[in-house]
Amino acid sequence: MQNHYTTKDKHVVLTERRLIERWQSEGISHRQIAALLGKAPQTINNEIKRSLVRQQVRKGRFEKVYWADAAQVVYDENRTKSVRPVILTKELKERIVHYWRQNYSPEMMVKAKGIPVPITTIYYWIHHRRFGIAPSEMLYPRKIKQRKSKLVQTLNLLESLLRNDQRVSISVKI
Repeated sequence: MQNHYTTKDKHVVLTERRLIERWQSEGISHRQIAALLGKAPQTINNEIKRSLVRQQVRKGRFEKVYWADAAQVVYDENRTKSVRPVILTKELKERIVHYWRQNYSPEMMVKAKGIPVPITTIYYWIHHRRFGIAPSEMLYPRKIKQRKSKLVQTLNLLESLLRNDQRVSISVKI
């Protein structure tokens, strides 16, 4: 069992599923399987519960059995369905670029011209250069803060420390 909470390695991979299948057929408990894999016991319980397959034992008799390959197929299908598909079609791209060339902002494109895409998505596409437009070509490009050098930061810190101490006076020129 895990002694700490982590968001890493939450998903069960195919090799772990095959180990779960083998150990469960050997009669090992869910908690022992979790300890062997280094996963939380509830993760193993959820995996087995979600991935049970009906298997015919004899004529008219079925039994629910954990099967790793079927569990992996279900997992892969669910992962593909969990992500929204990309809606950037060629005609939508042409419309956005057309309005862009007419100096429309993404807000105006969505609200006035009825582009069926969220405003933030258009900004995301612009910043990732999906339209061949650089972010610097925007009407109001973002101003990027200049980072102060380490020397300036250190000198500012020293100056503030020395201001608090009235006995010492120092002047630093850069």
